[in-house]
Amino acid sequence: MGKLDGRTAIVTGASSGVGRGLAKVLAENGANVCVCARRMEKLEELEAELAAQGASVLPVSCDVMEPDQIKNVVARCVERFGGVDILVNCAQGSMAYREIEDIDIDYAMEAYKSGALASLLFMKECFPYLKESGHGRIINTASAAGYDGNEGFGAYGMAKEAIRAITRTGAREWGKYGITVNVFLPIIATDFFRETQPAALKNLEAKSPLGRVGTTEEDCAPLIVFLASDEGGYFTGQSFMVDGGIHMHT
Repeated sequence: MGKLDGRTAIVTGASSGVGRGLAKVLAENGANVCVCARRMEKLEELEAELAAQGASVLPVSCDVMEPDQIKNVVARCVERFGGVDILVNCAQGSMAYREIEDIDIDYAMEAYKSGALASLLFMKECFPYLKESGHGRIINTASAAGYDGNEGFGAYGMAKEAIRAITRTGAREWGKYGITVNVFLPIIATDFFRETQPAALKNLEAKSPLGRVGTTEEDCAPLIVFLASDEGGYFTGQSFMVDGGIHMHT
């Protein structure tokens, strides 16, 4: 028996990276998973991989900057699985290095629309089903780049901090319906990151008291599964640093 048996999750930005890893782990814990992203071929590869393990997966092409496509994802998910119990917002654009004086309106709006606004719209579209669920779970994704104010990531960091804000508001407004809303800030390394940015990886490892940088499936997933399950029902409005101790709070 999986912790999420019988529940349905939507995962945005699921074609690669953290979103793909979390979709796999949710499915492995028994959830039906609707995965969405722009690259349909990557979603279909994920569907085939998980279907071979007996999971129920629905891939839906979606540009999260298009509100009608967000509506379509939720509608398709409900049509296929009957509702939505878990929403995991991972999609985000405008992640290239660009200092403030070089941020133009189009770039800033791409960051906002693909991250903060898309997260809000998915929350809004899923709300009736999360309310009906009785144990609705929303898990958003922010970033230490916004929390720390990292140079070169002004537009990205601004959008990520806005996601933390809407997380807190959602937790206050929807707690009365049994819906929890949390956000995590992952510092993890995908295989691609490890292969292409060894210097950056080494720098992060040096900052961590544990001396390593984790992975989505091994180090991030346990928190997400916990927050999505009944066991996480008393945690809401919180920002969780998944970073091996790089950030410490009193």
